[in-house]
Amino acid sequence: MKKAVPVIVLVLLFGGAAWWFLTRSPEPVPELPPPQVTAVQPAAEQPEPAPEDTLVISETEVEPEAAPQPLPELADSDAEVTQELADIAGTARIADYLLNDQVVSRAVASIDSLTSRQVPVHINPVKPADDKFIVETEGDKTVLSEANFARYDDYVALLRDMDTGQLMAFYHHYSPLFQQAWEQNGGQGSFDDRLVEVIDNLLATPDPAGPVYLVKPEAVYLYEDPQLEAMTAGQKILVRMGSANAAVVKEKLAALKAALTR
Repeated sequence: MKKAVPVIVLVLLFGGAAWWFLTRSPEPVPELPPPQVTAVQPAAEQPEPAPEDTLVISETEVEPEAAPQPLPELADSDAEVTQELADIAGTARIADYLLNDQVVSRAVASIDSLTSRQVPVHINPVKPADDKFIVETEGDKTVLSEANFARYDDYVALLRDMDTGQLMAFYHHYSPLFQQAWEQNGGQGSFDDRLVEVIDNLLATPDPAGPVYLVKPEAVYLYEDPQLEAMTAGQKILVRMGSANAAVVKEKLAALKAALTR
C-alpha cells in the first residue's frame, strides 16, 4: 500500500470557498425609524424670491469601483496562486504540504482521480504524509495501526484553521483557471459538477467498525476485505486517516455538497 496523499484537502480547499459564498446569509438591512410628523402652522405669505435667487443642488460624486485584478495565464499562475495560499495558511505551513509547480492543474487532475483506483504520483499537488505507513501484527494477521492515523492530523488541522472568508475570495478569483485546467484535462461540462460527483463518492466511504486487516502479496499492502480493496482512491485515503479525521472531512464535504446542489 503506497503512501497516501491526502488530496481530499484540495476538495475542501477549492470547494469550501464556494460553499461559504453560496451559504452565507445576506447582510441584514437596518430598519429606519418611522417618520416624525409635525403639525404645520399656517405661515404668513412670504414675498417671492428675486429672480437671481436660485437653488443649486450639488450631486455627490460616486467613485468608480476598482477594476478586478486580471488573472495570470494558467501556465504562469504558480507563483501567484502559491503566494495567495501562503497568505491564507501561513508561508511555512503551506510549504510543508503543497508542491509549487502546476498547482491548479495538479489539483484539478488529482480531484478527478479520487474516484479511480489510485492517484498517479506525478499529478499529486500535495506532498505525501511523513514517515512510513504503520502496521501491526495480531498473530499471523497484519493490521492497519491506529498510530498511522496521526500522520494525517496536521492535514486536517491545516484545513480547519484556514480562514473561510479568505478561501472564498481565493476561489472566486481563480475559478476560471480551475475550469480551464479541467477542460485541458479532458473534462466535459462544469468542474463544479465533477466536484459534486467526487464528494458523493467520498461520502459513501464505509467506516470500518473493527481492525482493518491487510495482506501483502507483492510490494504493497492491500486490504484483506475485498469490499475495502474495491474502494476508490479517495475512499481508501479516508479510511487510512482513521474514523475521527474522516468524520471531520465528511462533515465538511456534506455541507459543501448541500450548497453546491441547492
